[in-house]
Amino acid sequence: MRLIVPLATIGATAWLVGAGAHRASDTEPARCTTTTVRYVPAKHPRLGDLPWVLARPGRAGVVAFLVSYPQTLRDAGVNRSDGLVLWKRGEKIVWSVPGTSSKMTVFARRLGGRETFRIPLSAGANGLLSSPRFPSAGCWRLTLRGEDASAANVVARVIARPRTLACNATPVEEASLAVARPRSAGISGAWTWRTSDDAALMYTRGVGPGDLSAKVPWWIRRKWGPSLKLTGVRLDGDGRFRQEFQMAGDPSSRPHGYQAVFPSIVNVPSAGCWLFRLRTASLAGVLVVRAINR
Repeated sequence: MRLIVPLATIGATAWLVGAGAHRASDTEPARCTTTTVRYVPAKHPRLGDLPWVLARPGRAGVVAFLVSYPQTLRDAGVNRSDGLVLWKRGEKIVWSVPGTSSKMTVFARRLGGRETFRIPLSAGANGLLSSPRFPSAGCWRLTLRGEDASAANVVARVIARPRTLACNATPVEEASLAVARPRSAGISGAWTWRTSDDAALMYTRGVGPGDLSAKVPWWIRRKWGPSLKLTGVRLDGDGRFRQEFQMAGDPSSRPHGYQAVFPSIVNVPSAGCWLFRLRTASLAGVLVVRAINR
């Protein structure tokens, strides 16, 4: 099966591929450099809207679509990392390898340890499906190999699946900004309401207490387009909505490092845990929001 990623996407993410990864945070295993998760659409008849990672070396063109990733983004261990974070159980990954007919195998090795195992692959209409079951948490490298000795790999931080899934919304940081992941996308929202643990809170139907509008100025650092598209997907139930916002004129004030602003009134249709996917030009990022009724 052949995957074609848009040329605009490749150009916009080339600087990411150069580094190819995200340096682990303090909560990740020491020296675990995880592969950056991308939210830019890829050309695929069924999976192109899913999060994905580009295996190294990038010239191999091997893409891993993260089929189960959207639901895991409710977990703070996942949504607060730019890089790939997988649960020990329950993940589904589809590997797309351009122009190959050779037999492929995925080997997993724990970095900094001796554990290794083979991940079974099954051929399907969308690519090569894998459902890894990791024996332990830690920093793992997954290497896809062909009979011709070609190889491509991704690195993931593996964590235990939480016993119960809450709604760990994106933190509201300095300057009242909720920063979309990956941070390299340069997309942030200026946030009005917060949960008790200083995370992004939103009121439904675009109106909050005191009849205040649910205004969010979306700030972009670079390479933006004329509009910003927001797709909301409910993570704890059924629900989906789309909105599109136009860029405003030159703002009189702006957070440090940000250049363009897209004013919005976000109209979340129902209370719950929501994933916001934001796209402008060839940039894309996500954040998680807890929505409540006023």
